[in-house]
Amino acid sequence: MRRDLGDFQTPPELVAAVLETLGPIGEQWPRVLEPTCGRGHFLAGLLALGSPPREIRGVEIQPEHCRAAEAMLQEQGETGSRVAVVCADVFRLDLARDLNWRGGGPLLVVGNPPWVTAAALTRLKASTIAPRSNVKRLRGLEARTGSSNFDLAESIWLKLAIELADESPTIAMLCKTSVARALLQFAHAESLPLRDASIRRIDAARWFGASVDACLFRATIATGASGAPIPVYRGLEPAEVPASMIGFASGRLIADCAAYRQWSFVEGIGPRPWRQGIKHDAAAVMELAVEPDTGRLRNGRGETVDVETEYVFPMVKGADLKRPASEWPDRGLIVTQRRIGEKTDPIEAEAPRLWAYLGANGEQLDGRRSSIYRNQPRFAIFGVGSYSFAPYKLAISGLHKTPRFRVVGPRRGRPTMLDDTAYFLPCDSAVEAVALASLANHPAALGFLAASSFAEAKRPITKALLQRLNLAAVLGRSHRAERIDRAASTIADELQAEPTTEWLEEIEHHYAGLERPEAAPA
Repeated sequence: MRRDLGDFQTPPELVAAVLETLGPIGEQWPRVLEPTCGRGHFLAGLLALGSPPREIRGVEIQPEHCRAAEAMLQEQGETGSRVAVVCADVFRLDLARDLNWRGGGPLLVVGNPPWVTAAALTRLKASTIAPRSNVKRLRGLEARTGSSNFDLAESIWLKLAIELADESPTIAMLCKTSVARALLQFAHAESLPLRDASIRRIDAARWFGASVDACLFRATIATGASGAPIPVYRGLEPAEVPASMIGFASGRLIADCAAYRQWSFVEGIGPRPWRQGIKHDAAAVMELAVEPDTGRLRNGRGETVDVETEYVFPMVKGADLKRPASEWPDRGLIVTQRRIGEKTDPIEAEAPRLWAYLGANGEQLDGRRSSIYRNQPRFAIFGVGSYSFAPYKLAISGLHKTPRFRVVGPRRGRPTMLDDTAYFLPCDSAVEAVALASLANHPAALGFLAASSFAEAKRPITKALLQRLNLAAVLGRSHRAERIDRAASTIADELQAEPTTEWLEEIEHHYAGLERPEAAPA
């Protein structure tokens, strides 16, 4: 098997469970296509049904898999027009023309396309698969498939939807759950009509030894799609009740329709732009541990680092934000710029030891792969601006499944930097940060975020989602006594300080500013 091609052969037991979920296949669909049939496990499963389809077609790019599938068919006495394996790259075929169906009738597409990204294929030089071909008829798709990190399964699914649209096929394929969500979002944005969509979760660790959230994603390409909520099931059992219903609101896919209806009043426009922490892509060089007794700095390789400390700022990572501030590791981050694009040459004169250290690690810094570093000053960073140096920040991790906002203040008398897994609002004072935190951690705000985000996603909380969080709406739903109690609790929890009347009065002043958006700082 070629795991570099995302080659996860589907175990026969899982094939049987998928086919059972889909119901009496031969009665509903006289024709079945598997676009990446591998060694033929789905083909064998279809033939073993009590009422198999009249015609089955499999497509497979790897010749050794084609031979294995054909041998299986011969063992079962299935040759000729009823079942055929086409040894070809699915992207090189015109699926509406090249499969040579002998009859007509409803069409089911089933299978398990490769679980791999285009970027991985490019890095590994693993395949001649051409995911950009034959799928550009959809508006905006060229930009999508030109991306360096889309899943191959997305392109296969979209190719099927486009080229077989006249057949109104039902497509039911195993894939990462993130792929299913991306397809739903794309179909909604491009008015690609889907009907009877559903997501049924599978245990990828059990079946494939893969640590990824995966599912059976099913939908029918058909006009007159209703836009109804999409059921999400915990497993493949046909009679199972949905665990949740996902759907669309304001053009975006949301995780829980019922909860969203409860908290939708929170959606709006935030009072100011959310920012992302600093991106550098060289943790072993740029992130420094601070020894508790000596204050000496050590990099990720354990080497002592002697550089000018005016360029080293305290740092908190998104992963730290789930713990109390007293448990945050003592780290430093080398900050080479005050704004994106700023020249770094002055460091050589202003901080010669730092310049020498960066130069000694130049191979790693110059070799950072992300395109954002191209045509930028040497040793550049991203996500940096005047906001990075705000003394206080209202911060949240983009990675945590259960959202919680934290107040991040200065450490050792210097503003604390966040890494690029965290988002924040810059604040001029502790009181301002506490005022915002007490609103952001209100059940209505957290409920809105939970309903709108997918906990199993790689990054459940995003900047775009946070920008839809209208804290003024939260303010309008809480009574003054509740606001004061929440603010007092936030002062005690986040700042380990005793709330005073003066603090609480100043917090109410900030609340008044939120109620008048024109008065809020930019």
